[in-house]
Amino acid sequence: MLRSDGNREGPSVGDNTSLSVDRRSYLKLAGVAAGSASMLSGAASAAFTRRGIKFKQTVDMVSDAGCDPSGNEPCDSKIRNAADDHTLLKFPPGEYRITEKNAILDKTNLGFLGEGDVRFKAPAGYNKKMLVVDDGTGLLFENIDVDLRASGATPGLHFGVDDDLEVHDVEYIGQGIHPNSDPRGGGNGNPAVTYALYPIVRSPDGTGTVSNVVAKNDGLMGAYNHGNGRVGVWIGISHKGTVTLKNCQFEGFPNNGLYCSRTGGAVQVEGGVFRNNDITQVRLSSSDSYVKNATITADFDNSNSPNPGDTLNSRGVRFEAGKFGYRGASVENCDITIASTPNSSGGVVVGSDGADHAIRNTRIKVDVDSIRGVYAKAPVGFGNRGPPPKPHSTTLENVSVTGSASGADAVRIDQRDDSVVKGCCIDQNGGNRNGVRLVDSDGSKVVNSTIDVNGQRVVEDNTWVRTRNIDASGSCPTPNQGGGGLSHTLRIDGTGSRTDYSFSVSGDLEGAGSLSSEDNISGSTATGAVGSGVDSYEFSGEIVAFDLDGEANVMLDGEPAHVGQRPDHALIIDGTGSRTDYTFTVSGNLKGASITSEDTISGSTATGAVGGGSDSYGFTGELIAFSLDGKANVTLDGEPAHVGQRPDHALVIDGTGSRTDYTFTVSGNLKGASITNEDSISDSTAISAVGSGRDSYGFTGELVAFDLDGEANVTLDGEPAHVGQRPDHVLMIDGDGSHTDYRFSVSGNLDGKNLTGEDDISGSTATGAVGSGQDSYAFTGDVEQLSLYGHTRIKVDRSAQIISVSGTSKYTSYQLMVTGDFRRMDSLTDEDDISGGVATGAVASGTDTYRYTGRIQELATGDHASVIVR
Repeated sequence: MLRSDGNREGPSVGDNTSLSVDRRSYLKLAGVAAGSASMLSGAASAAFTRRGIKFKQTVDMVSDAGCDPSGNEPCDSKIRNAADDHTLLKFPPGEYRITEKNAILDKTNLGFLGEGDVRFKAPAGYNKKMLVVDDGTGLLFENIDVDLRASGATPGLHFGVDDDLEVHDVEYIGQGIHPNSDPRGGGNGNPAVTYALYPIVRSPDGTGTVSNVVAKNDGLMGAYNHGNGRVGVWIGISHKGTVTLKNCQFEGFPNNGLYCSRTGGAVQVEGGVFRNNDITQVRLSSSDSYVKNATITADFDNSNSPNPGDTLNSRGVRFEAGKFGYRGASVENCDITIASTPNSSGGVVVGSDGADHAIRNTRIKVDVDSIRGVYAKAPVGFGNRGPPPKPHSTTLENVSVTGSASGADAVRIDQRDDSVVKGCCIDQNGGNRNGVRLVDSDGSKVVNSTIDVNGQRVVEDNTWVRTRNIDASGSCPTPNQGGGGLSHTLRIDGTGSRTDYSFSVSGDLEGAGSLSSEDNISGSTATGAVGSGVDSYEFSGEIVAFDLDGEANVMLDGEPAHVGQRPDHALIIDGTGSRTDYTFTVSGNLKGASITSEDTISGSTATGAVGGGSDSYGFTGELIAFSLDGKANVTLDGEPAHVGQRPDHALVIDGTGSRTDYTFTVSGNLKGASITNEDSISDSTAISAVGSGRDSYGFTGELVAFDLDGEANVTLDGEPAHVGQRPDHVLMIDGDGSHTDYRFSVSGNLDGKNLTGEDDISGSTATGAVGSGQDSYAFTGDVEQLSLYGHTRIKVDRSAQIISVSGTSKYTSYQLMVTGDFRRMDSLTDEDDISGGVATGAVASGTDTYRYTGRIQELATGDHASVIVR
């Protein structure tokens, strides 16, 4: 099909692609990539994109549409009235009461965006879909939670599009138990309960993404109700495109966690946690569908459901297609655990209406007797369903089955010719436990595997199986159960010598075993060391930064973590509830990990805001400057960043290749971050040069003057510094306590800084006086004339290129500095000395006179004010 009009248009502005599964710790002010303009009032903003979907206008659902963020008044009709093509509906923080089923149909590029902690709240007894948005194309639903804590509330969300479905960062808060549900009931009087989420992509070429959706339903087990019990995600026959579920978490549903097997479209489950759902954790069928890198667990001894003992069948993954004849789904690199359950037919189960399928690089652990790790039932159909289409083969590659279960078989395959068990490892030493049983499955093979069981290693039941290279003992990899509900695993394998490491993630972090006393977790940051052992961690979100000092093999979810390509440092800004704006700059590369469209990165500078959530960044180099307007907890590599002790502003000078000299002065304190030996700082002035590199500085106060001799890209707090519009030089007159008058003129423009009432500027001439303070001036051009009146008087005549120092009877020493050279004149004595651009001497009642070239840098005497020119 043709892509829908305007949905995917170049790089999107404000995409947030890396929030954690446990999104509750990351609620924050989000904003959008363009300023708000109300469609209701007829105003439109410039077109912008979010999550790749193009919008032309925004509606503030409180100030523009009139929704009540306190949750007292319903918001239903206001949502329906505001929904329009190319429109983003923005919900400020608050609760929004939903009392009706709101059908919004045939819209192009419609978005719902929560700005902070936003919840759609269902009333008691609400058993229907809150939103039905369908028959259009381009739909965004982001950062809005569903509050179902009212008694008997079981709401759902229905999102159907031809193309471009984006659902992100949603949490269902509450249990979702209908008051009339009857666990193990026959259905008499048992109501049909609304499913939690229906994501649908109707076009075969269409795509959709559902990420970071969390639903810890903790519902009634046994309330399957002939298929009418509550489901986590339902994807059925109307879905024909591809939908990807990333890093989601579904727990405690009585009628499957993910029920996605009755569709010919592709369903791709990547990462996430699926625990303690009745019937099945993840259910798939069609070609190009898979579950990959997920943690799948049945552990009902640790279930939060009110009646875990009524569980009907807690399978891990199930392949089946009902009457539709779909085939070809797979399990890849998953951790599947059957730890405790009243009933289960297996870790991975292929139904009698399931066709061919594959399980690869997956770890299965079974600790409950008589439950199989893998069970592929005979493909004979079920009830009025005929057999599934051929082929029917089972493929197991690099699969391990471990645990303490006794009885039955670790793997059983029935009536599935040409099945393959290859490179697998079975280590189950419970009593009467066989390894692999193949029944009526001619042409199958079990090769290059380890099978360590108390029963028979390979059972051939009315079939002939080719076996080769079968070891009788060995150590098999076991699954990470992810008991804490964290979706990622990180494994650091030492290579023998000591290797120190530090890493930070954007979500929650905990150890997963094998840690020692020198390994430490502080918030979302871990520091530690490995030698020849292994350190393991679980976390949600993303790896923000990783610093490795030595050699180690680091694996993320079973794949190389490429830590050498990640930033060295992590900066995390945790909001305290109220809005806090911030700006910071680093000396190296900067990348956002969990940020929103209100947070922007320009080169090495980030600007943004937090409310009750958290922003995470990774970077190389140093943290140069940090400005915080409000309250937030800021950590750098897991430690307090002490941002209040850092400069407010950052100046970055990027060279373009050829040498460029520069000088600049600030009105406060100045510190260099990434500078070389050629760069020098004197008080509040820097003098240096860049070629193809980068110089970075942090400072307080203002940028007073900047002189650039060549070409360079200069940014101030991430924005162009416009140094060509700033004065070239600054002249500072420092008093030593006694009253000193002065007068000077410059050849260009003149502007005063830190002046008092007795100081005056007239055109390019300044007059004034200092005592113990400092007067500062910014100017262009050169100092033409200067007179300083104290115990010693200094005069400058630029036109004659003469500096004269006159005494007033008191013996006084002095030092003069210029950028060029001094030349001795007849008035000088033996105690007066010249060395290039520096002249030193003393006067009592006479006058010392010098000719000079270049520009004045400093005029200082021993007993009154000094003049410094930068």
